[in-house]
Amino acid sequence: MTIDPFRFFLVLGLVLMVLEVVVPGLVVIFLGVAALLVAGAAWTGLVGGWTTAFTMWFVTSLVMVLGVRSAFTRFLPGVSVRQLTDEDLDAFGEEVDVVETVTMDPGGRIRFRGSTWAAQTLQEELPAGSRAKVVARDNLVWIVEPLDGWSAIDARSGQRHSGDEPRALRRAASKANKENA
Repeated sequence: MTIDPFRFFLVLGLVLMVLEVVVPGLVVIFLGVAALLVAGAAWTGLVGGWTTAFTMWFVTSLVMVLGVRSAFTRFLPGVSVRQLTDEDLDAFGEEVDVVETVTMDPGGRIRFRGSTWAAQTLQEELPAGSRAKVVARDNLVWIVEPLDGWSAIDARSGQRHSGDEPRALRRAASKANKENA
């Protein structure tokens, strides 16, 4: 049994239109509609051979996807959610495991989001195995504090730093790094 262009494009069109449910975006359905148009042209005798059928399907699909789809997307917009993402803000307040002892120098390590990261604290030493909370980040070094929170006064500036002030902590950590270097 040989397959003629009519049956082939009829089945192809129906399959592509059903696939639009699985792959939304108003692309596959227009490829299916173009295939049904080719099947209709083959049934009426306008398309005789495979080369003509595939050429007609290609041109019709191109016109449908580029021309008709843009008109349809104006009336049927997709669901899209746009949110501002700031990974640092999402990280502040997250609890982490201390893997290597964290001190005021950026030599310690914490486990955060499935990976280990360099970390430092601005107050006391955090031993390995303890839990901490992320309060700031200085480049690739996370600034952490003990889970119970803390409040420290910088001896040089007299400014009070607390876990609620990530910018102040970041500035203090940057100053400490520059002075230690």
